[in-house]
Amino acid sequence: MAGRRSSRRMAERVTFERSPEQTSTAAPELTAPELTSDAIARDTQARAHTELPAPAEAHANGHVERPRKRSGSKARERARSEQRVRLALAMIDAIAEDGYRATRVADVISRAGVSRKTFYEHFENKQECLLVTFDLIMAEATRRIESAYRDGVGWPGRVEAGIRALFDAAIDNPGALRLSLLEIGAVGPAGIARREESFKRFEDLIRDALELAPGEGTVPDPTLKAIVGGLNRVLYQRVLRADRAELYALIPDLTAWATAYYPAPAEILAEPVALSSAQRRAIAHRAGRAPGTLAPHPLLGGRRGLARGDQNVSKSYVVQNQRARILDAAANLTARDGYASLKVEEIAEHAAVSLVAFYEHFVDKEDAFLVAYEVGVGKALAVVERAVAAESDWREAVRAGIDALFGFLASEPAFAQIALMDALIVTPHTAARSTESVGAFARLLVPGSEQVNGCVPRAITIEAIAGGLFDLCLQYALAGRIDELPELVPTATYIALAPFVGGEQAAQIATQDAQSPPPQQQQAAELSARA
Repeated sequence: MAGRRSSRRMAERVTFERSPEQTSTAAPELTAPELTSDAIARDTQARAHTELPAPAEAHANGHVERPRKRSGSKARERARSEQRVRLALAMIDAIAEDGYRATRVADVISRAGVSRKTFYEHFENKQECLLVTFDLIMAEATRRIESAYRDGVGWPGRVEAGIRALFDAAIDNPGALRLSLLEIGAVGPAGIARREESFKRFEDLIRDALELAPGEGTVPDPTLKAIVGGLNRVLYQRVLRADRAELYALIPDLTAWATAYYPAPAEILAEPVALSSAQRRAIAHRAGRAPGTLAPHPLLGGRRGLARGDQNVSKSYVVQNQRARILDAAANLTARDGYASLKVEEIAEHAAVSLVAFYEHFVDKEDAFLVAYEVGVGKALAVVERAVAAESDWREAVRAGIDALFGFLASEPAFAQIALMDALIVTPHTAARSTESVGAFARLLVPGSEQVNGCVPRAITIEAIAGGLFDLCLQYALAGRIDELPELVPTATYIALAPFVGGEQAAQIATQDAQSPPPQQQQAAELSARA
C-alpha cells in the first residue's frame, strides 16, 4: 500500500500538481515522455475549450445571475506549468548533450525560452531543477510499469509486460535515460538517494511479478538490482540506434533471463558478509596497478613528483614517471571533481610537471583521460584473464574472474570511479570505448557449449548479465563503497552462472568456502601478512 501511495504521489507530480478543478477537466495530462512543445500546445487548447464560462442562469424569482468573472489564477497556473515543462525538457536536452556538470542555468533557460527570473521562480538552483526533472521522469516510468503490471496476465506475462513498459518509456524519451541512469549521481547524496528510491520501486515490481511463479520463493535485493541494471544497460546501449521493433524482439530473451533467478536458493538470500579489517588492508595493499596510484612516490607537499635524491636518473625513467604522474592526476581530479571541471593546468600542477611536459605526452585533457582509462582497463583485463586461465572448470573460472575484477576495482578507487561513471558520459568516443571494454569482460563469462548441454548462450543474455554486474559496481561507487565491493563476489557469481547452470548449482559454486575469503582476497591477505 505504501508503494502504491508513493506512486500516486509521484504521478500527481508529473501532472505538475494541478488543482482538483484542473484535473477534473477533459484536458490531457502532460506526462514525462510527452514533455514537448506540441503537448503543451494541445494541453493549452484543451483547457481553453473546457474552461469557457457557463451561460447566465435564471432563478425562479426571475433574477438573472451572471457568471462571476474568473480570476487569472488558473491562467497563471497553466502558464507556470508550461514553463516548468519547458525547463524540464531543456534540462534533459542540455544534459544529453553536455552532461550535468557542464550544463549551466544559462543553457537551460536558453533552450526553454524563459527568463532567468522565471527559472528561479521555479527552482532554487540547477541541482533542484535536475532533481525535479528526475522525479518527473521516474514518476512517468513508474506509472507505465505499474499499469503494465496490472494489465499483464500471470506468470511470466507480468514480467514481460513490465519490461515492455520500461522499454516504451525509454524509447519515448531517450534523453531522460542518461539523466536517470548516470547523471543523477553527479549531484551527490541527494541524487544518489533519489536514484535508489526510484529504482527500488522497479525492483519491487519485478519481485512481485517473479513471485507469481508456481511454488514458494523470493529473490534477494542485490539480484533484483542486477536485473534492473541489466535491463537499463541493454536499453542505454540501443535506444538511440535501434527502432522499437528491434527492441521489442529482445523482450522474450530478457524475460527468460530475469525469470531464471527465481526462486533464489537459501544460501543466496543471506546478506553479503562484510569484509574484515585484515581483508580491507590486504586489498588496499594491492594498489599501484591503475591510474590514480601508478606513480611510485607518495604525495610530496600535496603534489606527486620525483623524491629528493631521485634526480640523477635516466631520461627514460623521468619520462615514464612524468607520464604516470599525469595519468594519476587526470584520474584523481576527474574522480574528485568530474571531467567537466578538469583543466590541463590543474593536471600539470597536480602532477608536478610543466605545461610543456604535459603536451609532450598528451594532446589535451581528453587524450590524457582516455589514456588513463585505457591503461586501467588493460591492467584490469590482464588481472581477470590470469585468474580465469588458472581455473580448469568454467564455473570456477567465472568466480575467480569476478573476484579478481572486484578486488582490482576496490584497490583502485579513482580508476573505478572514472571507469564506472565518467567514461560513459565524457564524450561519444569514451562512451564507445566503455561499451567495448564491458564487452571484453563479458566475453569471459561465456560458457562453452559442452558446459551448458550443447546450448549456445544468447548474446543478449551475456550482455544483460554484464550490464547487471556493471550496475552493481556502479551503485557501490555512487555510495562511496567501492572498497567494499569484494563482499559481493558470491552474489555476482550467482548472477553470472544461474541462467546457464540453474540456481542451485550456481549458489553452490558462488558460496563455496564462504567462511574463507575468495582466492584474490586470500592471496592479498597473505602478501599483507608477510609484509
